[in-house]
Amino acid sequence: MSRPAPVPSRLVRAAGSLVWRFTDPERTAIPGESLKASEIQVLIVHRPRYRDWSWPKGKAEANEPIVAAAVREVEEETGVVAVLHAPLTTQRYRLGSGQTKEVHYWVGTVAPGEAISPVTRSRIPVRPAPSSEIDQTRWASPAKADQLLTRRGDRRLLSELVARAQDGRLVTTTMVMARHAKAISRHSWHESEATRPLTRVGARQAIDLVDLLSAFGIEECVSSPWTRCVQTLSPWAGLSGGELSVRGELTETAVEGDPSAAGNMTAALLRKIEVPTALCVHRPTIPVLLKPLKAIAPSSLARSFPNHSPWLATAEILVAHISRADTEPHLLSLERHATRTKLLFGV
Repeated sequence: MSRPAPVPSRLVRAAGSLVWRFTDPERTAIPGESLKASEIQVLIVHRPRYRDWSWPKGKAEANEPIVAAAVREVEEETGVVAVLHAPLTTQRYRLGSGQTKEVHYWVGTVAPGEAISPVTRSRIPVRPAPSSEIDQTRWASPAKADQLLTRRGDRRLLSELVARAQDGRLVTTTMVMARHAKAISRHSWHESEATRPLTRVGARQAIDLVDLLSAFGIEECVSSPWTRCVQTLSPWAGLSGGELSVRGELTETAVEGDPSAAGNMTAALLRKIEVPTALCVHRPTIPVLLKPLKAIAPSSLARSFPNHSPWLATAEILVAHISRADTEPHLLSLERHATRTKLLFGV
């Protein structure tokens, strides 16, 4: 039996990234460091069909998480494997069809170059964009990019990126907090709570979570040792080869008995975090683990935090982008993202 064609959405979702690098290839990024525009380059593309220069971007596929679309489009159009950092201003404009196009952008950097790096290994291979779509890619100084970029909105994004560089907010570190994927219900499980496993849907969520963690360049993961949390991160660990460690302070029992231990562990991680890191935790522990993040957040981000149970959906992630000032961590932005399974089934 044939199915009716879906009604076209009035909103076209798209995503891309402003990928930057140092002009000096030997230079190392230091969080909190103020950068001059002349010290960096940005990656732009030329589209022959429109005869314009723009940022690498493109439409999200059906039920594709928007961050996965962003890194996929960058690699398809430029060949660069990118890592996403703090989000930039979302662009919205009307298309000739009457639809509204909404383009989400993030600050981006080039992923670690090793072929065996966790980021590269965990990415789905892509097919390069044809030359009829993208015929040139170019690293340009911000001054040159400002001359070449065709759309005013693209130039505004460039100004936003340069302002962050000058303010010491361009270089950030990332901490992800993930609630474990869907597990067998408590009343259906008659063995130890520590061994309660994922359901069939939860296993699929765990696989889909790899795309989200990879988009943000996660290189290390820390988990509660309980089965459902470890199973949630196992696909990422297997594909990426990244480090997966367990901490007893993150179990439900430990947090209930001594919440300060889990809070102190999270606070210590925020102070010393050097590579993008993810935590996999239990729903009841989330409020305790959020406290150290709230302590470094400006008042403008107060409403960005989940404020009622269940805090996060199963396999949903909270992404904290952390900048530094005088070596102290500061929360620059906070985002939430769901897996493809969530978008398909609403679990």
